Amino acid sequence: MLTNIQIPALLSDVCQEMAIIPSELLQNYVLTQIQGKIHKYETEDARFRKKYSCESQEFRARIEAMENEENFEWEDDLMDWEFAAENLALWREREKEVRSL
Repeated sequence: MLTNIQIPALLSDVCQEMAIIPSELLQNYVLTQIQGKIHKYETEDARFRKKYSCESQEFRARIEAMENEENFEWEDDLMDWEFAAENLALWREREKEVRSL
């Protein structure tokens, strides 16, 4: 936990001179990093939606409905797509949490 971060005196002085609150600076940095992750997973989700012309749930049903055949590319894509969707939901929630601080 980063509750007791030591800020060098010079940085502390500069922050005071510039009316910068270090915790807000850190919060903005974290939000920027989170937004990068959200963009990454949104892009991946959009790529799969375009590739298969459907949503992930429909695609899962399509794979599960296949009888006596396997499509390893589709199964791998589904795993990647669901991973992206789970992470997208996670990072969107984390963004809300960090914004509420």
